[in-house]
Amino acid sequence: MKARLILIAVLGVLLLGSAVTEVYVRHERRARFAELNALEAKRDALQVQWGRLQLEQSTWANLDRIEKLARERLDLEVPAPGDLVVVTRK
Repeated sequence: MKARLILIAVLGVLLLGSAVTEVYVRHERRARFAELNALEAKRDALQVQWGRLQLEQSTWANLDRIEKLARERLDLEVPAPGDLVVVTRK
């Protein structure tokens, strides 16, 4: 009889431990899922920003734009073919 009560008590403690573990695991899973969603949203925003920066860079590096600025701001012009000198290394 006494052994049976001890067995029931041990099983009760194990059941309670199992239930607490289940609650903890579910809480952790929900927390990690929320964190994953937040990180994915941040990743998506960074990808959009990266695309915009690439577009901006291609606009600033456009050769026609650079040539126009060189002409307007620095008063530079393309040299005539006869004015070009090729320097080679020996």
